[in-house]
Amino acid sequence: MTTDDDAALLEELRAVWTTYDPPPPGLTQTMIAAVAAADLDAEWEMLVLVRDSAHEPLAQVRGLATARMLWFTAAEGWSMEAEVDGDQVRGQVLDLDGDMGTVEVTVETADGRSWTTGVDEVGFFAITAEPTGSVRFTVRIGPTSSSSRWVEL
Repeated sequence: MTTDDDAALLEELRAVWTTYDPPPPGLTQTMIAAVAAADLDAEWEMLVLVRDSAHEPLAQVRGLATARMLWFTAAEGWSMEAEVDGDQVRGQVLDLDGDMGTVEVTVETADGRSWTTGVDEVGFFAITAEPTGSVRFTVRIGPTSSSSRWVEL
């Protein structure tokens, strides 16, 4: 086969895949994060999403129930809970030994907007933001950072 034949075959395969088996939404961001994570050193630890209220049955309570609850864990044993409700992001960094005065939480959107705040003495934080679409959380503790994968809101 010639180079033109190879290109035609690849184009035909691409058309078949995109028509009959399209990639899932968010695949590009997930793959970029996976490739980037492969080269991370010990100072960059991933936050792992362990619970997402969007994937749980709705509670039988009165009210609008617009808040989205996210729970993350870090390999070093601490965790973070975050509640996203409209333009408010509130949460707490839990089980972290050390000075809370050096801890910062950042909410970042896939389009490049970000909001950062510190935590109080028991790890609580509150950010007024506009987190829409894909977001990720980064917790900076002194010189080290931990970031979550992108989460679709």
